Order: sequence, then C-alpha cells, then structure tokens
Amino acid sequence: MSSAQQRIQEMLARFEEQATAAAQLKDKMGAIRGEARSQDGAVTVAVAPSGAVLDLRLSQQAMRQSHTALQQAIMQTIRQATQQAAETMNATVEPVLGDRAEQFREAYNAHGAQPPAGLDDQPAARPEPPAAPPRAETPPAAGNRPSSNAPSTPPTRRGQDWDDEDFSRDSFLR
Repeated sequence: MSSAQQRIQEMLARFEEQATAAAQLKDKMGAIRGEARSQDGAVTVAVAPSGAVLDLRLSQQAMRQSHTALQQAIMQTIRQATQQAAETMNATVEPVLGDRAEQFREAYNAHGAQPPAGLDDQPAARPEPPAAPPRAETPPAAGNRPSSNAPSTPPTRRGQDWDDEDFSRDSFLR
C-alpha cells in the first residue's frame, strides 16, 4: 500500500472514531438532567441542560405558601437544577472534546442569558400593558356595508353594568 493510501486509511479511521465518539456524546447529552429540591422540600424540579423544565412537583406544603414565596422557591430550585445540569454537561463533554470544550459550551449556551446577580430572591417585575386607545363606534358607510353573502349580526344593546366587551363584529386583538 502506498503512503498516500495509508494516510487516507488513517484519516478515515480517525474520522470513524470521531463519529462514534460524537454519537456517544449525543446520547449522553440527551440523558443529562439536573434535579433539585427546595430547602423545605416543597418544590422539586428536573431540567434539561438548556434550562428547559422537564418536571415540576409541588408538595402539599407548597400550597400553604404565599404565591410570592412559592414563585421564589420555584425559580431558585430551577436555577439549582440548571446549575447541576450544566456541571454534569461540562463533566460529560470535557473528556471527549478536550481543549474544544469551552467552544462547545459557548455555542451551546449562546441562546440563553444568565440572570443578573442578586435577582435570585426577587420576583420578576412585569411591565404593565399599555392602555388601549378608546374606540369610536361608527356605523358602516353606505358603500361599506357587508355583502348579502355575509351573515348579518344584529347590534346588541347592553346596560351600563355589563363588564364584557362585544367582539361579535370586530376582532378581540388590538
């Protein structure tokens, strides 16, 4: 066998080894889960390395907490489980990727941002939705009347105490 053929055979063998290692790594990564339980045991969470929640269990004790305390416990437990999953992921890819493991972590985590430090114990602030502009009800102009094929909906009259809006003629999306 010539030296060129021998080099090609060696390259193919290395490629097959790398492909096998990549397939094994993919299988291992698919099985990685992070699990955590809150200090009082009221919240148990399982997450994927990406932070996607796979399972959330609340005990009867959780239901006795205030909604803000429960929210904080859930978020803190998710963070702990995500940290555990990330550590497991690092330990899994490090031996296979070696010096390229950092590149892999950066690429894998490029889609998500870590929460700023110090926000672990504070509920997320929710912005108030903007107020909808008032809508003026105007009857359709003579040229803009519905065609005879369109179903005709008679206008409804409601009293002052009715709290729902009538969306029978318009979209409820604003």
